[in-house]
Amino acid sequence: MLRTFSVRDGHLHVEEDAPADALPLGVLWLDLQSPSAEEEAAVERLAGLDIPTRAEAAAIGESARLYLEDGALVMTAAVVAGVSEGRRPVAADVTFVLTSSLLVTVRDADPLPFRAFVQKCKREPAVRERPETVFLALVETIIDRAAELLDGAQADLERVSAEAFADGDRQARRRPIDSRLLVKRLGRINALAARLRESLLGLGRMLAFFRQNGAEGLPEPARRRLASMEGDVRALAEFDAQLSNELSFVLEALFGLTNAEQNRIMRVFTIASVLFLPPTLVGTIYGMNFEVMPELKWMLGYPMALGLMAASAILPYWLFRRNGWL
Repeated sequence: MLRTFSVRDGHLHVEEDAPADALPLGVLWLDLQSPSAEEEAAVERLAGLDIPTRAEAAAIGESARLYLEDGALVMTAAVVAGVSEGRRPVAADVTFVLTSSLLVTVRDADPLPFRAFVQKCKREPAVRERPETVFLALVETIIDRAAELLDGAQADLERVSAEAFADGDRQARRRPIDSRLLVKRLGRINALAARLRESLLGLGRMLAFFRQNGAEGLPEPARRRLASMEGDVRALAEFDAQLSNELSFVLEALFGLTNAEQNRIMRVFTIASVLFLPPTLVGTIYGMNFEVMPELKWMLGYPMALGLMAASAILPYWLFRRNGWL
């Protein structure tokens, strides 16, 4: 799909699923989402350079993700997608091709910042002055979305921590923690934090590359926005690292609580077996079938055996309570 963003008479015009053979004049931004061969060829003719292929965009090396080609900046960074749809978050590669007159983005996924950016362009006329300002505003929207996702992950982690470490009443303490469910929730938070970490690392490198190679002619407000964005990326990366440390602590503590709960249950079973062992011994003795057992013909033999069984159970219980084992 090809979307075109053009400014005519001071107004922003957005055309969804535009035809590749009839691109509008004065186009400022071309957004390719899972483009066809015809759409990619048309954009390459307009931009005058080759659009990176999927394999080139997915390359790991920094030199393959950030480079200059015929005066154009070709930059690829990962953007977190799939969170708003409730799916497992993924870091989808987005390629930005920036020339002096055009911005081209190539992507397969549909991250939320791209859908929200249209409204931002309509609200802020300064954003759509030139391709560089469109690029900066789009990346700023991506960074704002990353900050929002990090705040949500922090809130989720605090809720999991509250459930895992809550004191509660006596009845609640007797119920074991559903560690399997909590570990699953921690796993989802960790997956999101890992994808955000990857995205922030790529965005930081991309902004540094843009500052070194494409920021010379920027107006002062755009320069300040660029500096602010680089600071935001560093702060968010530190916040993500702190979140990962807290996540590791909660996970380890949760495993410790689970082991402590299992040990408590095993202690209860062990004490119960010890309490019932002496009565079982008494019952076993008087359950033997020997001819000469004086207590069998004694009128008080049965009450005596029951008393011995009760006493042999009460005495260990009293000793355990006295020593603080119960």
